[in-house]
Amino acid sequence: MIVTFVIQLPEMKLFTNKDIENYYDQTEVHYKMHWKLEEGLGLHYGIWDENTKTLAEAVLNSNYRLMKLGNIQKGDLVLDAGCGVGGSSVYLAKNVGCKVRGITLSAKQVQTATGNAQARGVGDLVEFSQQDYTNTNFPDNTFNFAWCIESMETATDKALFFKEMKRIIKPGGKILVADIFKPEGYDITKEPDMLTMLNGWAMSDILSIEELHSTAAQGGFKVAALVDVSTNVLKSVKKMYLAGHLGWIGTKAYNLFYNASYFSKIHYKTALAQKKAYDRKKWGYYLVMLEKLA
Repeated sequence: MIVTFVIQLPEMKLFTNKDIENYYDQTEVHYKMHWKLEEGLGLHYGIWDENTKTLAEAVLNSNYRLMKLGNIQKGDLVLDAGCGVGGSSVYLAKNVGCKVRGITLSAKQVQTATGNAQARGVGDLVEFSQQDYTNTNFPDNTFNFAWCIESMETATDKALFFKEMKRIIKPGGKILVADIFKPEGYDITKEPDMLTMLNGWAMSDILSIEELHSTAAQGGFKVAALVDVSTNVLKSVKKMYLAGHLGWIGTKAYNLFYNASYFSKIHYKTALAQKKAYDRKKWGYYLVMLEKLA
């Protein structure tokens, strides 16, 4: 008798705003357990250098590096587009003294971020609201900067993101991005590790560096600075990989008695797949500054 095994490969998915909201709401507990969330307040990779000792410091260092790249000043008004639990907004308010408006798809995150800002003494500088960064209620030409740490690539249609940023960013204003990109273009549907990684983060696809330049230009921006910090996130990649193994054990044990939510159930797979894809150089980590064209 011949036994045939069928391996079901992951597929590219188009996620809705509700899917993305559910991802963050369902997996916040994982970041608290494995990512020092209450210390670094960041749902993102940490950037390591010779002065970085801990994961929380690396997460905060990502804020520092992006802040310095943009040279944000006290008088600037910053949009934290995809603000998470408010970590970057709090960091900018405390370290620069600028005003920040944070937006997120998650009502739960709005509440958490507001509490974090108040607890850290910057409630007068920071405000949060539940909004889609491709369709906000802000007036034209409102912000000096849009700040996007691992949030821009979540947009299913990146062109819509740039269209809205062009509307609400002032002439000469900038977008600051820290995120994952493809170093070179390829078909995401032929890369199972990348699909597993992105599906677990409620992301459909990511841009290549070439596509970043072209999509930004079509949306009225130019890439003014591009810094490859892929090697600086390697420790974060490894720590997430380890957390994935721990999460696998925890998920299996939990499901013996309960039924985990969708993203909670698959989140550990993302942590494992992201390292495999990183090792094969299918994604890199970049700091980007984009300037609004006249």
